[in-house]
Amino acid sequence: MNQDSSPTIEGTEDINQQLAPETSLDQNSEDSPNLSDEPEQAVGNMSEEASDASACGQDEGAAAQKAEVPGPASISADQYAQLQGERDELYDRLLRKQAEFENFRKRTDKEKQEFYDFALLGFVRELLPILDGLERSLYAPDGESVESHKKGIELVLKQFRETLSQSGLQPIRAMGKIFDPNYHQAVLREECTGLAENEVIEELQRGYTFRERLLRPSMVKVAVPPPTSSADMPTVPTEPNGDQNESTE
Repeated sequence: MNQDSSPTIEGTEDINQQLAPETSLDQNSEDSPNLSDEPEQAVGNMSEEASDASACGQDEGAAAQKAEVPGPASISADQYAQLQGERDELYDRLLRKQAEFENFRKRTDKEKQEFYDFALLGFVRELLPILDGLERSLYAPDGESVESHKKGIELVLKQFRETLSQSGLQPIRAMGKIFDPNYHQAVLREECTGLAENEVIEELQRGYTFRERLLRPSMVKVAVPPPTSSADMPTVPTEPNGDQNESTE
């Protein structure tokens, strides 16, 4: 029985030996990597490494920024209370200054308006006597002559001129002056002999200055030289021609 069983075992071992190489080839083929997949795996590995490097760089940059930013200084409770008190005091002073400035602005606007309203008060008071004189001239007695009435009007006019002169109003002297466009306004021209060109020969309306500033120019008539006619032009003597001299001889 032992002899019969041994060949059977030996035959089995031979079969296993014959089948072993094929099985090892199959296992090697399964365990060996595919050559066609190696480039794709290499590219994937490179991209993963680049993303890891960029992530590391961002982490390092964030860490550097955190390291550069200083943290809040630690202060004690007494120092905090002192700073808070100083802040409240400065804020209170600011509110007070704003209120003072607002009151000053309102007071200044009110004073300016009052100045404008009463600036002419003194001037109007000085004009009242002139107004009284003009009113009295309207109610002159019937027996008064024209000359006396005219004299009264002249006195009122003189008073009026003096009042204006004291306020800074001055008349512009134009008669006999050479025309000045800064103070004169020529409305008429007249041909005159014996006078300078653009000399003022008549004042149609008097001009005035107020405190050395032109208030109204004078309307004037100026002189211009008469045009020269051909008869007044000097004649130039002409020399006789040679032919005429010969004929005369």
